[in-house]
Amino acid sequence: MAKSKLSPKIKLNKENFEPLLQERVNNEISKYVINTNEIDESMRYALSNPGKRVRPLLSYLVGDVFNLNLNKLDSTASAIEIIHTYSLVHDDLPCMDDDNLRRGKPTLHVKYSESTAVLAGDAMASLAIDIILHDLNLSSDLKVQLLQFLMKTIGPEGMILGQIQDISFENTSVTEEEILKMNELKTGALVEFSMLAPVIIAGEDIKQWGKIAKKVGITFQLIDDLLDIQETEEKVGKATKKDKKKNKKNYPICFGVNKTRDKIKEYQNEVEILLSEMNLSDHPISIYINKLFARQK
Repeated sequence: MAKSKLSPKIKLNKENFEPLLQERVNNEISKYVINTNEIDESMRYALSNPGKRVRPLLSYLVGDVFNLNLNKLDSTASAIEIIHTYSLVHDDLPCMDDDNLRRGKPTLHVKYSESTAVLAGDAMASLAIDIILHDLNLSSDLKVQLLQFLMKTIGPEGMILGQIQDISFENTSVTEEEILKMNELKTGALVEFSMLAPVIIAGEDIKQWGKIAKKVGITFQLIDDLLDIQETEEKVGKATKKDKKKNKKNYPICFGVNKTRDKIKEYQNEVEILLSEMNLSDHPISIYINKLFARQK
């Protein structure tokens, strides 16, 4: 495989970290989908549709807190983005959210076919596992820890359970606690894995970071739901205002825009306090999280 174009010892600062790390993720992912068959072609289509690479960036930035060599994070960061992309491909299917647009381009099942989208999603999930499994920069024990964590994240106790709840809640009344738990599972679980994987790799205690990651993950979904109500298709790159039409139960639909903003602010304040307690208020991880929180303003 080709080596990354970026040094494993990038010096991150407030000005350069986002484009440098986005480029690194893109370069890393491009190594893994290189065949010319239809599945690889469809996977490349999904993976090359440029998102913000939020989850791998969170991994790299948390890793930077512990002065981890980026080589130790490359495979995990790539796997995270591939898992995220697989979840979007399946989420867009007609039997799920039935979306025809993703990041301003036709969704994979529209570009190819529903069957190709299902198989490409499955292939990306298995590819992500394989990438971590064959990471030469991690010990066998670390690979086992990460893969056990990842399986719980994406399986029937994590993302899949959250997605099932998202569907089943359409036909019933729900509490605030239930919606927040759904957000924690369907979106927050992978954000948590993204932020905690480098802590595990560094051999550090995940307790404090677990609190931060959970709040960041839930808030990310709260903001997405708010944007669905308030923004245009052109602004967010996908269809908006669909959740209410489909009787989806999300936080702003059930409890209003103002209460959603209050909840986002509450979580943002809690995260800022936790990061401040670790003397990280000026670190790129804090700057990036604040940028993610500011999307709804």
